[in-house]
Amino acid sequence: MTYSPMAVTIRDVASEANVSATTVSRVFNHTDLVSPETVERVRRIAERMGYEPNATAKSLSHGRTEAIGVVLPAPHGEFFSEIMRGIDDVAQDSEYYLLISSSHYSLEEGEAAIRALRGRVDGLLVMTTHVRAKAMLEKRTPDVPVVFMNSAMAGTEHDAFDFENRKGAYKAVSHLLERGHRCLATITGPPDSYDVRERLSGLRKAVADTGLDPASVTHIQGDFTQASGYQAGKEILALDTLPDAVFACNDYMAIGAMSALQEAGVRIPDDLAMAGFDDIPSARYASPSLTTISVPVYDLGRAAAKRLIARVRGEHVPEAREKLFASELVIRSST
Repeated sequence: MTYSPMAVTIRDVASEANVSATTVSRVFNHTDLVSPETVERVRRIAERMGYEPNATAKSLSHGRTEAIGVVLPAPHGEFFSEIMRGIDDVAQDSEYYLLISSSHYSLEEGEAAIRALRGRVDGLLVMTTHVRAKAMLEKRTPDVPVVFMNSAMAGTEHDAFDFENRKGAYKAVSHLLERGHRCLATITGPPDSYDVRERLSGLRKAVADTGLDPASVTHIQGDFTQASGYQAGKEILALDTLPDAVFACNDYMAIGAMSALQEAGVRIPDDLAMAGFDDIPSARYASPSLTTISVPVYDLGRAAAKRLIARVRGEHVPEAREKLFASELVIRSST
């Protein structure tokens, strides 16, 4: 008999396999209740007939969706791709699907994304750059486990995996100062960003520890994009005095600024040194290659996903809820 895949029901498979519809349901949901021989025979028949078990019905039968929600600030970029690579590797190994949404750097859109994923996922991985990250859960706390990544959530009841933002910036700026640079500028990023707040704190400490006044540092605002870094480079060129070193709060802005400066004839690092943060793959291939702070983006994604799946499965997790991933100064040609 020929079957149309769209028309095949659980009863059709049961009839063909000469078993009950309950047995077919157990084959796809509770295989421990069915003999291995029956499982193999029913699955073989179902595949031949083109039968696909209803995902919603499966989730209702055991209270799980087998999916994890991921909310990121942006849907693209090398940094977020590395985070997703780590998450995806764990999800694949653990047989979970991923539903991905973007907050577009907006607290309100982040809240909306979490609401949209309610009831569709077994757990949530959330990254937000906003300093008021806790507000994302104030109106309605999700009824599934939530793990935060590089967000201002330390000290809450939620798992939080963060980078050494403050220490990393301290290392980068200290390196510039150790090279003898004293006229500094920084490209900051959005003013409500947790990353920016932490990295500027590290910058101020490095400057103060050298005996300089942190207020002497010129601040130019970007938005984490390469285009904003390019515009920041134009603003640096318009200053009365060209700084001898620039720390950008991420690599995209550093690379964009270098492009604008070099177009104007500024030699890097001879006339001006440049350092960034994140160590995205493009940093090493920029011209000149970019000195930056390397953070284990892939590893953080993996660790956060592992923790979430452990929470979803109700496994005992002896580790602390908070984990800080170390940063490393990578010195390249730009300094």
